[in-house]
Amino acid sequence: MSNLILNPGKNEISFKSQGYTLAANLYVPEGFDASGSYPSVIYSPPFNQVKEQSGAIYCRKLAERGYVALAFDHIGYGDSEGEIRNYENSFIKMESIRDGVSFLGTLPFVNRDRLFGLGMCASGGYIALVATTDKRLKAIATISGMMSNQTSYFKTMDRETVCAVIATANTGRQKFYETGEVEYMDALGMENLDLDTLSKDSAQYEGYQFYMTKRAGAQTYPNYSHQSPTFLLEAPMLADAQSYAPYLYMPYIGIYGEKALQDTGPLTVKFYEAASEPKELVEISGASHVSLYDIEEDVDRAVAAMDTFFQKHSRGSLINNG
Repeated sequence: MSNLILNPGKNEISFKSQGYTLAANLYVPEGFDASGSYPSVIYSPPFNQVKEQSGAIYCRKLAERGYVALAFDHIGYGDSEGEIRNYENSFIKMESIRDGVSFLGTLPFVNRDRLFGLGMCASGGYIALVATTDKRLKAIATISGMMSNQTSYFKTMDRETVCAVIATANTGRQKFYETGEVEYMDALGMENLDLDTLSKDSAQYEGYQFYMTKRAGAQTYPNYSHQSPTFLLEAPMLADAQSYAPYLYMPYIGIYGEKALQDTGPLTVKFYEAASEPKELVEISGASHVSLYDIEEDVDRAVAAMDTFFQKHSRGSLINNG
C-alpha cells in the first residue's frame, strides 16, 4: 500500500479484515506528499450506511483540513465482501474498526501519534467501545452518537415487547442455520411510514428523507440497502458504550444537534457526563440527529469543533505535514 500513488481527495483502496476484503476510500489533503507525516481519522458510519453517504462528506472535509481520512464499507455492506449482507453485528463491526486502525498504521505517511476515531450514530457507541481498549487511537469524536443501546432498546420497551423483538430475531437465526437462507426486513421501519402524521422535525421523518429518497437512498447510492437480516438486533442490544464511559481514558468530544435533544441527544450528554477526562460536549445549534449526516452548514460546524479538539489533544501540530 505504501507504493500506491494517491491523489488529493478521494482514492479508492481496500484492506483486509477478518479474512474479507473491505472496499474503502482514503481521502488525502491537497498538496499531499507521501514522504510527509499526517494526522489521520478512521470513520465508522451510522447503522447500515455505506461509505459514499455521510462518510464521504466528513472525510472530504477532514482532508481539506489536513487529515488523511478513511471511510470503508463494513463486512457485508456496500462494495465489501461478506456472505450475510447488511448484518449489523456490532462486534464484527468493532473488529473491522480495529483492523482499519491497523491498516492506517501501516501507511508510512500516517503519524501514529495523531490517529483519531470518528463514529456516527450507532458507530458512536462502537468507536467508544473500541477506544476503551485500543489506545492506538489518541482521541475520539462521536456525532449523533447512540451511546447507550441498553437505553435505546431495553429501557424504551416493556419486558413483553423486548422479549417479542428478541424472539423474532431468534426465529430468523434458527431459519438461517437450518436453511442457509437469510430473511430480510425493513430495519429502519421506513417502508410504511405515514409521513402526513409525522412531525417534520421527528427523527423518523428526517430518516425517511435521508434514506428513502434521492438525498442519500438507493436511488443515489445503489450499493446501499435499508434491508437487514431479521436477526440483526441480537448483537446491537448488547453493545452498550455507556457502561464503559468512566473507563474510556482517552480525550473525547461528543457532538449532537440541538433539535436532537428530543430524541438521541441525551444519549451523548449522558455519556459525556460519565466519561473520563479530558472531554468536551458540543451542541450544534439548529441541527438535528439527521441533519448532521449531510447538511453542509451543520457538518462544517461539527468538523470545525472536532478539528479543534483533535489539535488540542494531539502530540505536536496538526498543520499539514507538521
